[in-house]
Amino acid sequence: MLVALSSCALLGALDLGKWIHEYVKKNGFDQYVKVNTALIDMYAKCGSLEDAVSVFREMPRRDTQAWSAMIVGYATHGHGSQALSMLEEMKKAKVQPDEISFLGILYACSHNGLVEEGYDHFYSMIHEYGIVPSIKHYGCMVDLLGRAGRLEEAYKFIDELPIKPTPILWRTLLSSCSSHGNVEMAKQVIERIFELDDSHGGDYVILSNLCARNGRWDDVNYLRKTMADKGAMKVPGCSSIEVNNVVHEFFAGDGVRSTSTVLHRALDELVKELKLAGYVPDTSLVFYADIEDEEKEIVLRYHSEKLAITYGLLNTPPGTTIRVVKNLRVCVDCHNAAKFISLIFGRQIILRDVQRFHHFKDGKCSCGDYW
Repeated sequence: MLVALSSCALLGALDLGKWIHEYVKKNGFDQYVKVNTALIDMYAKCGSLEDAVSVFREMPRRDTQAWSAMIVGYATHGHGSQALSMLEEMKKAKVQPDEISFLGILYACSHNGLVEEGYDHFYSMIHEYGIVPSIKHYGCMVDLLGRAGRLEEAYKFIDELPIKPTPILWRTLLSSCSSHGNVEMAKQVIERIFELDDSHGGDYVILSNLCARNGRWDDVNYLRKTMADKGAMKVPGCSSIEVNNVVHEFFAGDGVRSTSTVLHRALDELVKELKLAGYVPDTSLVFYADIEDEEKEIVLRYHSEKLAITYGLLNTPPGTTIRVVKNLRVCVDCHNAAKFISLIFGRQIILRDVQRFHHFKDGKCSCGDYW
């Protein structure tokens, strides 16, 4: 049951996860704390936070892992205050928080802009509970500072760590440099990354895109040539959606050269409808100087999350929640499009990207556009 629930969590297969939950109850496996904890994790990762809370509240006994799973669930869904309240509730129940509990708390602070609270919990973890920070805790702190625009502070934080920084820490800061449009800091950071690993295509793409937004095309050309020379590959965007117990996958660019399928025609019509409602494709996100805006729109249109959402609209009854899982960070244009789709079609869209959950409803997102 633990393995099956973990698989559902990774795939975002909520319907199958619910079926397994029924099997768990029927066979008495819900007496085990670990199975209930796996259910909490599955429901949270499949986008059904209310079911995760229900399982948690009905548990007759909760250990540290169960509390931690709930804290992480609240944090990844953007409910920072509930995650922090859960930690206080945990302490009152005389349950000792562990490194996962604090990872969830730091994540909650990061995605809600709670910088000072983040610092307080980070030092509390070390000095009050004797927990040695892992690379993930350091990463949350870098992310916390970077999101808040405190880039110099984040750079200094990494530089003064008691352990050797990993490329992932520097990449976290590189992403924040991109979000805040700081080209010079991004160049410093990528030098530090390349000292450790120069084979990751995403690093070149982030800096190249940042330079393109600032019109620095010589830098863009140099980075793309270097990327090609190194043989560095960019991970393609992939989104999945579960419909009738089958998980369907879509890749970015599917349909760029094909308008013959029902899905592609439906997406073309969808974009027309969104435009009538005020949606404007953000072609500034397509970083090629040598193609027209119309071609840039086509590149944007066939992003994997738009394909998955359209598939959901076509193949689920009106009013059904659409749940999509993406392997990368959702782009600004798809985020904006999802808000319009939720408004026009009266659908709730729950999108899990590599960093967090986005709940789109009535034209708004739970992240408050801070992600």
